Amino acid sequence: MVGVGAVCYSPSRAGAGRWIMRVFIDREGTLAGLRQAMDSALENGAGSLLIFSCDGNGYESECLDPLLRSTPVPLSGGIFPRVLGDGLLMEKGNVVVAMDEHPETYVVRDMNSPAVDFEDVLDRMVAEETDARTVLVFVDGLSSRIGAFVDALYSIFGLEVNYIGGGAGSLSFRRTPCVFTNEGVLRDAAVLGAYHMESGVGVSHGWEYVKGPFKVTESEGNLIKSLDWRPAFEVYREVVEAHSGKRFMLEPFFDIAQSYPFGIAKMGAERVVRDPMGLDGEEALVCIGDIPEGAYVDILHGSPENLIQAAGSSLRMAKENFPPDARPRLGFFIDCISRALFLDDEYRLELEAMTEQGMESVGICSMGELANSGQDYLEFYNMTAVVALLEGR
Repeated sequence: MVGVGAVCYSPSRAGAGRWIMRVFIDREGTLAGLRQAMDSALENGAGSLLIFSCDGNGYESECLDPLLRSTPVPLSGGIFPRVLGDGLLMEKGNVVVAMDEHPETYVVRDMNSPAVDFEDVLDRMVAEETDARTVLVFVDGLSSRIGAFVDALYSIFGLEVNYIGGGAGSLSFRRTPCVFTNEGVLRDAAVLGAYHMESGVGVSHGWEYVKGPFKVTESEGNLIKSLDWRPAFEVYREVVEAHSGKRFMLEPFFDIAQSYPFGIAKMGAERVVRDPMGLDGEEALVCIGDIPEGAYVDILHGSPENLIQAAGSSLRMAKENFPPDARPRLGFFIDCISRALFLDDEYRLELEAMTEQGMESVGICSMGELANSGQDYLEFYNMTAVVALLEGR
């Protein structure tokens, strides 16, 4: 099968209705610490593992691959700029979540290849009838065809499930293996686990309008080449420099751009935010996630107060969307790394706003956020706060 590798495990329903999550944290970020956390999770009867590692650990895939490939249960996760566990934001360390459930797990490769039909690939792997309630998805956040993958994912699993996940990768923007699977750590890939557990999801961002709309008159994947028939960076620079008083020629691009994302207009819904992370040549903007040609985008900006308030809204929405006959056991944050950088010392207030008191929580500072709420279309977001509550007993 072109462009795909799959690890498919048949789920066990023996523990249905009693999903139990146990969290194991390594604060050192060593390979030995990761192995110990994984061993502890397995000794506690894990049916599957979620593994979140900091980019600052500096792991080499040659060292990670034997550990991941020898894991006897399904696993998913990745390497992220920061991870969250036990109330701490870590630049080095690992979070391992032991899940009781043994999900069906799928790996999709070649996320950059225009030759891959993601819907066909997923259709061949996923059973025609699935009773999954929650799909956890982790993808290489620098892949150029995430939008096409997300559309295919939604076509296969539909509206009846919640989707939760994010983009793995490094703030260095180097293209390195970053997605954890039972096949090893992969580049240009996605891993998804289909779980029976219930969940509630909330999504909000808090960014506000500065100027627009601008028509995307030329784009290619995650590159914006022109806006209103002018070079994209020329338009962006004019607006941002006038609003911020800063100059791109005097400061690193991302230091300014992290405060000025794009917002893609959506009918009857909050804008989908896109994070400009760099330049391709002197005129094109490189974003995290696809920008469709013909779309209309605004340039946005935000205040710490609005972003923190939006994070609290995500938690409230997650609680409202959680099924009343189930019990939430674990909070899971997918929060854009750009929000953490923008808020700096005030980011602790965002974490507090997303945390349900008395509930254990874990999370990732991601290179893009993937979510819906079981009633909205699945999207790949940037610079957005996603909160999920996962069922347990």
